[in-house]
Amino acid sequence: MSFIISGDIHGTLDISKIVKFFNEHEGEYTMEDYLIICGDVGVCGFSASDETETRNIIRNLPVTTLFVDGNHENFDRLYEFPVEEWHGGKIHKIRENIFHLMRGE
Repeated sequence: MSFIISGDIHGTLDISKIVKFFNEHEGEYTMEDYLIICGDVGVCGFSASDETETRNIIRNLPVTTLFVDGNHENFDRLYEFPVEEWHGGKIHKIRENIFHLMRGE
């Protein structure tokens, strides 16, 4: 199990850096590895088309993506996703391999 940690990506604005990293390391990571994005991901809080594109790009990465919210998230929309328990804490499940790590968990 590996952990890759990134700062803010602001949706489609900076997600190309993440894609480039995984393209340069093709075949090195699996869904048992984790990408942790530290805020301002862009799955909620930007335009609907940017949110959809960001989710699709992240969904197709070869890892499980975890993120904490940042100041540019749309919290009303973020909190519409289902809450599940995962490894002893609560998460919002955005997609099958995209999880929002809820505050205080």
